Amino acid sequence: MDNTIGRVVAVAGSQMTATLEVDALTEDPVRIGAMVKVRSAHLDVIGTIGAINAEGGGPPPRSLMVIDLLGEIAPAAQGRPQFNRGVTHYPVAGTPVRGAAEADLAVVYSRPSAINVSIGTLYHDPRRSAFVMVDELLAKNFAVLGATGSGKSCAVTLLLSAILAEHRNAHVVLLDPHNEYGKAFGPLAEIVNVDNLQLPFWLLDFEEAVGVLVRGGTAQEQEAQGIILKDAITRARREFSADSLKASSVTVDTPVPYKAADLLRFIDEAMGKLDNPDSSAPYLRLRTRLDSLRYDRRFAFMFSDWLITRDTLEQIVGRLLRIPVG
Repeated sequence: MDNTIGRVVAVAGSQMTATLEVDALTEDPVRIGAMVKVRSAHLDVIGTIGAINAEGGGPPPRSLMVIDLLGEIAPAAQGRPQFNRGVTHYPVAGTPVRGAAEADLAVVYSRPSAINVSIGTLYHDPRRSAFVMVDELLAKNFAVLGATGSGKSCAVTLLLSAILAEHRNAHVVLLDPHNEYGKAFGPLAEIVNVDNLQLPFWLLDFEEAVGVLVRGGTAQEQEAQGIILKDAITRARREFSADSLKASSVTVDTPVPYKAADLLRFIDEAMGKLDNPDSSAPYLRLRTRLDSLRYDRRFAFMFSDWLITRDTLEQIVGRLLRIPVG
């Protein structure tokens, strides 16, 4: 059966323009989103109808289809047809455009051989499942785009739920500034927010600590604050490891806990040894900044263990990265 609905008149990049035969206007394949095929060389080029326009200029009236090219159906090594994204052989003008048959749709939407998950059915054909190749999806950057209220959050939830259902040991970190996903994943989710986050100050390396504490003053004063802070942090870390034979090997960046109160004490001790009180400005700036952060509720997650601390690195990392999974 010949189901020709038009003929190619132009091809440019990822789009093709074709005339629409009058007799085909009532046919099912002629609708926005319908899949069509065009023979080129030894394979079928597959596309979807993106627009249908009426062309003026005199009788008889002519309609044009704008077709978005998707890929090609070509015989595989085993002789079975296989769909591949992208077009290598573009059709020429005058080539017939036909509606895709059931067999063509079955090839295009067949379950991939690579690791995949089902995320539902096709909108225009609910009988066919829609699959996503997990490795191809997550190994590259991708975005879920749409207008307000179009269902972007639902689409993200659907994708992640389908992946988690098949890969129970998967680790997903979801940043949720608008608090949309808190209830979407039920017991699978470990919800971390400002009320329960614990990220003690001692976890920061020296560069990060400088970014938090060093404020104000000239470039020379900030450099002086950094030197003072480095010495105080190193002493505080080594004091926590005082009972260990390896305390001398502890550096400013070694992830060893220390009390913020000890950090303040070592800054005060160093300031008390100054011969010239006029050089105390960088010490006072650090001290003022520490006191300010200590009583700032926004930084409670960082300075809640001001006087008492313990090595909770394993628990903190385990919670954030869900190790073990559960």
